[in-house]
Amino acid sequence: MAVIRPFECVRPQAEKAERVAALPYDVYNREEACREVAREPLSFLKIDRAETQFDSSVDTYAPEVYAKAKELLENAIADGTFIKDSEQAYYIYELTMDGRVQTGLVACASIDDYESNVIKKHENTRADKELDRITHVDTCNAQTGPIFLAYRANAVINGEIDKAKKAVHLLGGVKENAIYFDLPDSDIGRSLVIVKKKEPTSKKYPRKAGLPSKEPLQ
Repeated sequence: MAVIRPFECVRPQAEKAERVAALPYDVYNREEACREVAREPLSFLKIDRAETQFDSSVDTYAPEVYAKAKELLENAIADGTFIKDSEQAYYIYELTMDGRVQTGLVACASIDDYESNVIKKHENTRADKELDRITHVDTCNAQTGPIFLAYRANAVINGEIDKAKKAVHLLGGVKENAIYFDLPDSDIGRSLVIVKKKEPTSKKYPRKAGLPSKEPLQ
């Protein structure tokens, strides 16, 4: 069985999520990437493809390109465009395409599981492209290129997702707004749900250490 772990997420501020959202880095050539970043300066593509910040004389894989990606990411966190969570967590993620909604988890997966085929590879990749992304992740100290993994229907996982949705209401939160948007130049939908605190949380929360794992919110 594949190992997954929670993590501390860096995510866009709700009001800027639609502007930050970007297609995968590898669907653009360099010229196209530069045009897209010029069109939308907040696009995550400027971090994913930091060569867009240099003229064409600078090689796509030059060390200063990766250093610029790190600088841009840190600046976006510092100015509030991105929010860095202080606790590790799993995140619920929904994707809408052609009227079909898929719900899953965002989590950290094991490289060892990938190498040993516990996680099945969906494509063969070139060594130079792998080195590019490894260098990007290492320099930024962040997983900047998440991978979409499919898993067989699992009642336990589905149950945990349902419980997480219910826990919002149990703790006095209500859905205030849901921002729905498509990635640029695509019909792939995304949603960002904004939860606002409306009712006081019961005095029995937060609970003693160890109790949440024994008696999760239902």
